[in-house]
Formats: sequence, C-alpha cells, structure tokens
Amino acid sequence: MSPVRRLARACLPLVLAGLLGAGCARPYAGPKTLAALGAGLLAAGGTTWVVGDRGHHDNLATAGMVTTALGAVAVFAAGGWLAIGVACEEDPDCPRNEECREIPAPPGGYPYRQCMPRQGP
Repeated sequence: MSPVRRLARACLPLVLAGLLGAGCARPYAGPKTLAALGAGLLAAGGTTWVVGDRGHHDNLATAGMVTTALGAVAVFAAGGWLAIGVACEEDPDCPRNEECREIPAPPGGYPYRQCMPRQGP
C-alpha cells in the first residue's frame, strides 16, 4: 500500500469526526447535529447493506437496511426541525438582525425589497 493511501486511511476518521462535530456550531446546533448524525448513519448503513448483500449475509444486510432507514429519518427530521426553527423569524436573504421590507416605487416603477434593521417589539 502506498504511503499516500495509508495517510488517507489514517486521516479519514479524524476528518469524519471533525465534520460531525461541525454540526454543533451555532446557530441551529441541534438540527445540524442531528443531520450530521443522520448522514453518518446513512453512509455506515449503506456500506453495511452492500457488504452484507454481496457476501450473502442476510443478517448484516438487514442491519444495514435498518441503519440506512434510521439515517434517512434523522436527516428528514433535522430538515423539519430546522424549518420550524426559522419559520416566521428569519429572512433567507438578510442577516439575522435585519428583515426584508418592500420599498415603494414611483408610479409606473416596480417596488423592490431591501434588508433593513428590525424594529423593536
């Protein structure tokens, strides 16, 4: 095995751990962490499923299928959680402390939207 491949194999677990840990960054740490765990389950379950199916190990293939399904459910749940978390609070085009407002146009013109600071409650 070449030294480059050995180095890549040694670094892979560290890179994966770093990517999964990046999901804990603010904002929306919960949904991002759940999505990262779901993606990990998808990858691990898919690999286990293929290995079990190719080797004619039915129990291993079934475990991989279940793990893949759990990963998919986790990813979809994270998407829903994130959507609920930002609903009616965030404007995707503006920074967090600003909101998108429509600016009136002169007669015959087209109104446009612009990011402006949020008004107090």
